[in-house]
Amino acid sequence: MASAASVSSLADEVNCPICQGTLREPVTIDCGHNFCCVCLTRYLEIPCLDPGELPTCPLCKEPFRPGSFRPNWQLASVVENIERLKLGSQLGSEEEEDVCLEHREKVYYFCEDDEMQLCVVCREAWEHRHHTVRFLEDAAGPYREQIQKCLECLRKEGEEIQRIQLRENQRIQVLLTQVATKKQKVISEFAHLSQFLEEQQSVLLAQLERLDGDILKHRDEFDVLVAGEICRFNTLIEELEEKNQRPARDLLTDIRSTLIRCETRRCRKPEAVSPELGQRIRDFPQQALPLRREMKTFLEKLCFELDYEPAHISLDPQTSHPKLLLSEDNQQARFSYKWQNSPDNPQRFDRATCVLAHSGFTEGRHTWVWMGLRPVLAFLTTIPAVAVERKKYRIWSQKTWVLDPAS
Repeated sequence: MASAASVSSLADEVNCPICQGTLREPVTIDCGHNFCCVCLTRYLEIPCLDPGELPTCPLCKEPFRPGSFRPNWQLASVVENIERLKLGSQLGSEEEEDVCLEHREKVYYFCEDDEMQLCVVCREAWEHRHHTVRFLEDAAGPYREQIQKCLECLRKEGEEIQRIQLRENQRIQVLLTQVATKKQKVISEFAHLSQFLEEQQSVLLAQLERLDGDILKHRDEFDVLVAGEICRFNTLIEELEEKNQRPARDLLTDIRSTLIRCETRRCRKPEAVSPELGQRIRDFPQQALPLRREMKTFLEKLCFELDYEPAHISLDPQTSHPKLLLSEDNQQARFSYKWQNSPDNPQRFDRATCVLAHSGFTEGRHTWVWMGLRPVLAFLTTIPAVAVERKKYRIWSQKTWVLDPAS
């Protein structure tokens, strides 16, 4: 059979000079050059500079008569034979892929010890005689299962990263809300001051703007990092999926190194908000200390608006309604339409979708951020010593603190 290089060289010899493709219905003109019939016809349709001038050959520029070109049947037969040789060469190269390079025999087996694909002759060789040798498909089966397990783990970790992204974006939104609230307080308080306080007002607003910018910068960096991690896992998943679809021989090529890369992956668990940035937000009220030397009364009022911390509420799982799902740290709760298998006890709410906190407030100023999605869901915090009716809809009293999103 002709080699691929020789067939390619022959195919180049029967290309049309006009379209650079294989000659189709070749015709010969007066100078002896050959062209596709369609290409030469279109060439003659191009208007000449002188209507009385004969067209010239596109290759040698010799003039020829438009009606003088004739079909070249012999050349057409040669072109057809070259096309057959070209097709046969392509099919032969595909068959070569499944042939042992040493013995030119078809590959049927896979050596587990040497991680080699073997033909019948290779299998009987001394170096593989005492090794574990299996048929290709039998050997590929366990590896496909390992790939499937790796894919499942990668998908789960990818979903975990997306959950982290959602959670951290919510944290960023909370911080942005806090900064925006503090910003509005500063603006409203300084609006009542004279020109004497304008410089201090600009300083505080500039600091808040920097905090706002830093939070947005951290958010962008976090999104880029998470996108990179997701892209990395998606690339690995696509690689494994593509490899899993390959024939057994291609799948087993470098299979162990591929699986090792999957099994030794490391998933970074990024955080969107650094402790330093959170500390800067909490320390912001201290920036108002220089004002105490100038206007003590005003400063006390300003600190009242700024100097407070979000309330740290720990929810009591013994009191949560069966349709409320609490987080592992008991800091969050979300509504579920599915009734949970929660032990029935006197402390648990079974009518109103509520939950009590472990500790309550007796005095002071406290804040929280509501992030619920269901407007009828209510969270109740109360002093533990206060007895609250848990088995009826009417649960609040003068000694309870209620967060009611429905109101």
